[in-house]
Amino acid sequence: MKNTRQVEHEKIRTTLYLTPENKQGLDRIPRGQKTALMNRAIAGALKELEKKENAKQFVDMIAGVTPVPTPLSSEEMIRQLRAGKETDA
Repeated sequence: MKNTRQVEHEKIRTTLYLTPENKQGLDRIPRGQKTALMNRAIAGALKELEKKENAKQFVDMIAGVTPVPTPLSSEEMIRQLRAGKETDA
C-alpha cells in the first residue's frame, strides 16, 4: 500500500497582466495546470536573478583583492616547480 501525503501550501491571490500571446498560450493549458506552470516559471526566473546577483557580488568582492607581491616572477616559479625545487614565494 502506498502512502500519499498532500501538502497544503499557503495560497496568495494576485493579478497578472499578460500579453495577448501569453494569454493565448495559457488558454491551451488545462485548468489547474496554469498556476503550477506560472509558479515554476516565476521560481526559475527568481533563481536566475539570484544567481546573477550572487555573481555580481562575487566579482565585486574579488575586484577589491590586492595581489600579493612575490620575490619571483611567475615564469621563475614555474621553472623551479618543474625542476622539483621548493619555491620560497
